[in-house]
Amino acid sequence: MLNGIPSLVVGNLGRDPEFQQVNGKQIARVSIGVTPRVKKQGQWQDAPVLWYRVTVWDTFQAKHVLNSLHKGDRVGAYGLVTSDEYQGKTNLDMSADIVFIPLDRNDVTIIPRQQTGTGQQPQYRSPQAQPSASQTQSDPWGGASDEPAF
Repeated sequence: MLNGIPSLVVGNLGRDPEFQQVNGKQIARVSIGVTPRVKKQGQWQDAPVLWYRVTVWDTFQAKHVLNSLHKGDRVGAYGLVTSDEYQGKTNLDMSADIVFIPLDRNDVTIIPRQQTGTGQQPQYRSPQAQPSASQTQSDPWGGASDEPAF
């Protein structure tokens, strides 16, 4: 049974991500502000900002969030949203399965993980690691494919 509403939110970080240790596990917490647009008297206007308190439980994602994101960054999150009311104010909490950066406002460098095959944590390649010249000329994706050429 779900304990929340599956939701996707896209907004801006209200502050830098925070690190927290819970039961020996590293997590990240962020606040995402979403500004809905409403039509009043035939004109579109910004409604008050909705703030989502987002918790990232996955250790690898939490490390990426902590190392990569900063206050003001445009981000998105997918997960379960719950709400409660305290002193007349609605609080929106999200347990995020995925945190991402929208590419319409950000430039990213993809750093693929290398699998170790030993049950250990995946290792990350440095952004300076470049494919070999033969890889870039024959197949820019780095592997053989039986897909037809375009």
